[in-house]
Order: sequence, then structure tokens, then C-alpha cells
Amino acid sequence: MKKLYTIILMLFVIASQGQNKLLSSIEQNYNNGIWENAYGNNYEYDSNNNLVSETFLEWKNGAWKILGKSTYTYNASNKVILEIGQKWNSITNVLENEYRDTYTYTNGNFTGQVAQIWENAAWINEWKFDITYNSSSLPISSLSYNWNNSQWVSDSRTTVTYNANNRPTTDIGEKWINAQWINNYKATFNYNANNKLLDQREFDWNEVNNAWDEAYRTDYVLDTSGNRIIETNSGNYQYKDEYSYDTSNQMSTYVHPFKDKTGIDYFSEDFPYVNKISVINGFSYDSNSNTFTNTSRTTYNYNNAITLETETLEIANSKVTVFPNPTTSVLNINFSETVTIDKIVIVDVTGRVVLQEEANKSQINVEKLAAGLYIIEVYSGNEKFTSKFIKE
Repeated sequence: MKKLYTIILMLFVIASQGQNKLLSSIEQNYNNGIWENAYGNNYEYDSNNNLVSETFLEWKNGAWKILGKSTYTYNASNKVILEIGQKWNSITNVLENEYRDTYTYTNGNFTGQVAQIWENAAWINEWKFDITYNSSSLPISSLSYNWNNSQWVSDSRTTVTYNANNRPTTDIGEKWINAQWINNYKATFNYNANNKLLDQREFDWNEVNNAWDEAYRTDYVLDTSGNRIIETNSGNYQYKDEYSYDTSNQMSTYVHPFKDKTGIDYFSEDFPYVNKISVINGFSYDSNSNTFTNTSRTTYNYNNAITLETETLEIANSKVTVFPNPTTSVLNINFSETVTIDKIVIVDVTGRVVLQEEANKSQINVEKLAAGLYIIEVYSGNEKFTSKFIKE
């Protein structure tokens, strides 16, 4: 009886762990009375509940196919310090580097970001910005620069003002033109009595009239718990989103990809999901009938990741597995059949080789690797077998 109870308890724990993470989302479009798959996302996390990878998928010819992937690396304070974006090459069937963003922090505050693109097998600078804080650790300004092949050149700057509750009220952007700062855009933020964001308006600078012209507006409707239930966007194109929740569960009890990665991800808006988000329905506006029509929806899945067509083939043909995964020190390599290992190579998410062993061994020590997501490549003769693991 005790053994049976232990087994039941283990199964319960495994099931609970599998359901406390947001693992995937699927976007569908409404077409002739039928919901059709369009795009999907798979989410993976480390032991600190940080999002370490987001895989972007497309529904094509009746199956899910990969479009690209973003991977994230964090510091000891669980703040993102590196984001790598990759796109899928359908000819070579591999992920190829596309962009890299590096994040910096000072005294725990997110103070800058450098964006690079992958060209000719090298990372090339594209743009960057630096953030300045006041004595209350609130971001009050930022300076943006573009790379001109040899140095950083000023491009734009923003200045932020706050209300008495330390919520932003205006965000004014300027462009550096002819050696002077020229008005470019302005955003304003309005709140209810509970200091919750009700609307955000964006303005363009009219040089002819020397005035701000409203260009875009976003309005929010919240329920009594603080969940965002309606978001309406008005501009050249009008649309709105309506949110559905499992109100019996709090979002904070789930591991999810919406976690604030920098400390100011939700600087200009409220975190929208107090309860467990389940579905977001998208509506397009018909100016002829002055009505909104439900044209899309995104469904969030806490039980399963999306299975790719290519993943199914890889699993069927796979000969190698690694465990434990995640690991803190030793990684065991197991083959489904007898194989002589000639070389073991471990690369990080940027493609850089961080560890290499040239020996026939079934175990490798990764204790000195930094925490994060890695790819292990096992070579045997003319064959290469790959798998991935997380180092904690």
C-alpha cells in the first residue's frame, strides 16, 4: 500500500509540474466559419522560471513548421543579458543567426541595449540606446544611436515625466537633425482612481502648425481584479482584443513568458494578467457597418508544447539522449545502440564552442559552464547527433 501511495504521489507531482507552466500558444484565423491554425509559439524555461527559449511556428500544409527562435541568457539576478534571434533556413533545415541584443545593468537598473545583426558570419552593430535614472530609480530619459560602420551616431532621445504616484504621464521623443533636437512624437498616459492605466495616446509633431497631432490611441478596460479584459486600438487601422481568464487561478502561480525580463518591460503599461490567461480574441473593425468582427484568436496551453513535423522525424530517428536535464555538473550521454564516440562538442546559443572532448566517453562534466541553454553535438565516424540541455 505504501508503494502504491508513493507511485500515485509521484504521478501527481509530475502532473502538477507539467501544468504549472505556460508551454505553448496557438494563433488561429476565422475563415468561412472555421478556425484555422496560423502561427504558434513554444516556450521553455530554466529552473528559476526564466524564459530561455521561444520557438516561432507556422501552420503549413497541415503541419507545424518552424519559422525561427529566440533564446535568452540571464545574470545572477534573473535579468536578461543576452537575446539571440534565429530564423529557419528551409533549404539547409537549420536555424541561422539573425540578430543579437545585449542588455546592461547598473546597480540593478537596466541601463542600455545594443542591437546587432548577423552578416557575413559576424555580428554587426545596428543601434543602441542608453537609459538615465533619477534618484528614485525611475527612468527619465534615453539616448538612441545608430551605427554608421565606424562609430555611434546620435539618432533620437526621449524624456519622461511622472505623476505623484511615480507613473509616467508623458514621453516626448526628439530626432537629432542638422545638429539639433527636433520634436518627433509624444505619448501620454491616463489613469483611473486606482492608478491603473486607462488609455495611452500617441502624437506626431506637425512641423507646419508647430503642434501635436494625435495619431494613435489605445484604450484599456479592466475587471475588478485588475485583469485587462478589452484593449482597443484606434488609428489608421482599428482593432481590439478581448481577454478571457480562468478566474479561479492566479497567473503568479504559473511559469509564463510574460515575466518582466529587464525590470522595465512594463514601464508604460500595467502587467495585464492577474488571473490565468486562457484566450485572447482579436476583432477587426468594419468602417462600413461600424462594427467589430472576431477574426482571430490566441489560445494558451499549459499542458502541452506544439509538436513540429520535423521534431517528430527527429525523435523517431534519434539515437542519443542526455540526462539529467537540467544538470548542475555531470551530463550523461546515452545511445539506443552501440556507438563509438569520437568527439563531444558543446556550443552556446550564439554558436560559440564552449567545451570539447575528444574521447570515447559517455559522460562529460559541464560544472564550469555558465547557467543557460546549450547544444551538445556528439560525433561518431561520419555521423553527428545533437541534443540540447540546460545548465543550472
